[in-house]
Amino acid sequence: MAIAASGAISFSTIRDEFSPGSNSSVTFSDYYLDGSKVKPKAGDNNATHLGTGIPTSGALDLSDFYSKATGYKLTISSDATDQSLATIFGDDYDVDYPKIVVINSGVTVGATSTSAYAINVPANAAGTITIQNAGNIYGFGGSAGNAGGDAIFAGSECTITNTGNIKSGGGGGGAGGVGGKGVASVNATLSSFVDEGGAPYGSGNAPANDAPSWFDAGSRPGYGGSNNLNGSGVVGDRKWGGVNGANAQGGAVNTTWGLFTSSTSVSGTCANRGPFYCSFQVGTSGTYTVEGSVSSLYGSGYGTPTINISTSTTSASQGQGGGTYLTNQTANLSADTTYYFVGYLGSIGGGTNLYYNNFSSGFSLVTNDVTSGGAGGAGGAGASYNANAGSGSAGGSGGTNGGAGGTGGDGGALGAAGANGAVGANGTGDSADFPSSAPTNGTSASSGAGAGNYINGLSNVTLSNSGTVAGNTA
Repeated sequence: MAIAASGAISFSTIRDEFSPGSNSSVTFSDYYLDGSKVKPKAGDNNATHLGTGIPTSGALDLSDFYSKATGYKLTISSDATDQSLATIFGDDYDVDYPKIVVINSGVTVGATSTSAYAINVPANAAGTITIQNAGNIYGFGGSAGNAGGDAIFAGSECTITNTGNIKSGGGGGGAGGVGGKGVASVNATLSSFVDEGGAPYGSGNAPANDAPSWFDAGSRPGYGGSNNLNGSGVVGDRKWGGVNGANAQGGAVNTTWGLFTSSTSVSGTCANRGPFYCSFQVGTSGTYTVEGSVSSLYGSGYGTPTINISTSTTSASQGQGGGTYLTNQTANLSADTTYYFVGYLGSIGGGTNLYYNNFSSGFSLVTNDVTSGGAGGAGGAGASYNANAGSGSAGGSGGTNGGAGGTGGDGGALGAAGANGAVGANGTGDSADFPSSAPTNGTSASSGAGAGNYINGLSNVTLSNSGTVAGNTA
């Protein structure tokens, strides 16, 4: 406490102020400014010397000590950030002399990041440290999902008298959950469609390519030899009509038999000819339905409609979708992958003539598309010394029947935790197993992060509080 500004003053009054606890007699010259009792102030000490005005030499008068006090004092009278007492007091920070920081009413001292402090009292201080706060000491808010920053760090012993506000930064809000996958029926696009065994035709109307190497027609009547796509005894009204009637075999009088595409299906029909053989790509990964049939003017027993879909010309079952299928079975096909499709009759008895037997097979382009759920919304930032808490962002929209992402949680107010995000909405639609299982439920949201500490280093602090504090302590 400073010596009075007027009235009676004694040597003991001076001694009690500048040498507290001493009962020794006063040697007046010890109390020169910058002497042994009234310590000098370092050049980098930004505080005010409370003994300023006391002579450094010459005559001393008791009146020289009116309103004087022991210590260095800094008054923060306008808004400031990241105040370190080691910087304020410079080389005097580790000098055994009282140090006082006053924060005026209406003034805010804030931290500019969660790794900084509004007021930092580093280790290795000497002398008493007193912080008198009538204003606001606020930490920095945490970003989405992250804890708020601290208001005060006390690495050295200090006394804090608070009649204002000391609050940590608010915690960031938690992220919303991802929406669940949905399932929607779509018509897949068809591309890179090629009649692998048809046009162009060579001499004798022979197809340009044989069937795949793994297919062995053998000497079955009506196939014209091993792997030959050109049937024997073909008459004009049964010759190959190409793709959708284009590039028909020489001498064909109609296009009933060939490969056919539409917006919803792929099919092939042949008679008295070996298997049809094509390649293609689809634009949507999904499960596709394959079908096949055979009809005859001459009864039954003409084999089993069979389809093979493979990623290889040398294997009947290789890669995704590879395998042999009977009618009304399903094949899993990946988008933008070249597949080889062969339709043929299996289990044909010896001596069976396929003449005037109609064989058809194909697959539907209608499939269940697995759609993605919407992304979860980001959490809001926690409140800071210079900003209110942010609101959580709305979640993204999912694809068709995909669940919307959950809304992010709001950031916490000063000294408060952030709110939890919302769970993502569930996906809807029919069940699908490829390319992934769907529909699925939305995912859980993230929890809001905690507030920072209004005091970090509480064991070093003697706190007198008649104001407001908010947040945690450490």
